[in-house]
Amino acid sequence: MTSYKVLLVCAAGMSSSLLESKTREAAQALGHELWIHALSVGLINTYDFAMKPVDMVLIAPQVRYKKKSVTELAGLHGAVVQDIDPVTFGMVDGEKLFQQIVQAIHKEEPHE
Repeated sequence: MTSYKVLLVCAAGMSSSLLESKTREAAQALGHELWIHALSVGLINTYDFAMKPVDMVLIAPQVRYKKKSVTELAGLHGAVVQDIDPVTFGMVDGEKLFQQIVQAIHKEEPHE
């Protein structure tokens, strides 16, 4: 079983919490473990990436303007930072978002 740790950065956490649970369900259906946590953009500077490392940070469409600063924070600790497709976000498509997570994380892994 593969395990993933993902932080979802959004405006306030309302719609993201539903996407969070749908994505967790999609991961479980495929036999994977997913820790995913929605965090409002106002709190991203308080998140301790050194103490609580994540594999990936996903940026919700409405806070895409913060991608550069989030990348600077999370990238230092090896996290992949990507935008969430607006359609995936709007349709609350947990399956598609989980596919994005898996592809992005495995793309970043060093190949031997």
